[in-house]
Amino acid sequence: MNEDVKKIYTINLAGLIVDVHIDDTFEKIKDFIDRFDNNSKNRDTNLKIFFLKGTERKLKLSEKWDSLSIIGDNIDDLSDPFNLIGIIQAIFRFAAIHLATSGIFLLHGSTAVLDNKIVCFGDDGNSTAKTLGSLEIALESRHYVADEFCFFDIKNQKIFGYPFIPVHIRPIVKNHLKSSHNIILPKDDYKITSAGEFVTQEKLFETVSGRLNALAYIHFSEKNSLIERLSQKEAYKSFKFCIASHIAKLLYPSLDRMRFASMTDIDEAKVIDEKTIDGILSKIMIGNEIDPQILRRFASYKLTISDPCQIVPLLKKEMFQVLL
Repeated sequence: MNEDVKKIYTINLAGLIVDVHIDDTFEKIKDFIDRFDNNSKNRDTNLKIFFLKGTERKLKLSEKWDSLSIIGDNIDDLSDPFNLIGIIQAIFRFAAIHLATSGIFLLHGSTAVLDNKIVCFGDDGNSTAKTLGSLEIALESRHYVADEFCFFDIKNQKIFGYPFIPVHIRPIVKNHLKSSHNIILPKDDYKITSAGEFVTQEKLFETVSGRLNALAYIHFSEKNSLIERLSQKEAYKSFKFCIASHIAKLLYPSLDRMRFASMTDIDEAKVIDEKTIDGILSKIMIGNEIDPQILRRFASYKLTISDPCQIVPLLKKEMFQVLL
């Protein structure tokens, strides 16, 4: 191991204990890792994350999936979202691989509150506007859980995030907030890039966590505006994508829109096929299956809209009348 690298923390990532080794020159990364809980009583772990200096930016997952290396020269500048978000993506997705067997999943979705109900706008393989959906309802409640990285404990239905992870607001979302809601984003320390703007969550809303009441999947159509409750079969298929998409992007980086290695962002989301999702779930669940009956504990919906401003009225009128 590089002599400049030393173990500095054993941290708790959503319930997973991980040893973190950081190049001694990466001061900002040390500060960032220090924000995670490192007071766990059970500190024995074989899982490791390395932050290493190198001329080529890359992520390297070990063959046994028990270690992850995040490599680069200038990755310590965490005001650059391509560094910060790249690091967040990598460590959360690594944690998600190992948390699945304990029933904790990293949802590919953005979560907020409306009428005291927690709703996660998720990824069903073809849905879109996860952040936009969460912002639409949070503008009413002023309560937010997390953007893009939401941990969900299926045993007690608790969904939570980390409030120091910024909200990613792409240009099209920023324009909608300004034109439809007269919202001007607060100034922040993150650099504005081709990927858009990043805003500290607590500059926008109060952070909360709690019991998930619904998963919602947004689809756009010029003709329709409706909300449909998914059948158990449809809900299960959508849920599979929602819990495996983040891991798929760690295993297959070309599927990512915002890419750490190349420091690029693309407009169109990549489609992941169901066979890939099923293969990932089989591996991380070690052959076990998720009981579809669990999905009865919360509602699953498909929203078809032509305008983001339709999200709140649809939810209020049709969704919450059947939620407990």
